[in-house]
Amino acid sequence: MNKNRKPATSQARKKQAKAVRKGQKILGKREKISRTDTLTPKKALKKYPLKRQKVEKPLMDQVVKEMKIKKNKRETAKHSKRTTPGDVDHRESPPASIHPESTRWKKTIDMQNKVKRKILTAKLQKKKGK
Repeated sequence: MNKNRKPATSQARKKQAKAVRKGQKILGKREKISRTDTLTPKKALKKYPLKRQKVEKPLMDQVVKEMKIKKNKRETAKHSKRTTPGDVDHRESPPASIHPESTRWKKTIDMQNKVKRKILTAKLQKKKGK
């Protein structure tokens, strides 16, 4: 049979809790030394002879430029939180059974109507001004 464990003394419990806290603080700290292990395109080209560097440099510059453009697009793009993309055509009429989407469907229809109304009024205002 298993022997009953003796409860730890309060002093031992405090010591253990202190050790745990101390360990957590050490793990949470970040490194203060900046990392310099990144390989830049210029450093990568230095491996090759000068003749090949001249040939590869424009290609490398083009790749870097394209990567910057892609990164910019990713950062500035609006990401939809819904599952369906925005360019999917909306239904003109309500579905045969309104129950599966009921409140969401109604809300969507209302918002679409509001937007259409705003656009129409703006167009009419422009026409009146001319």
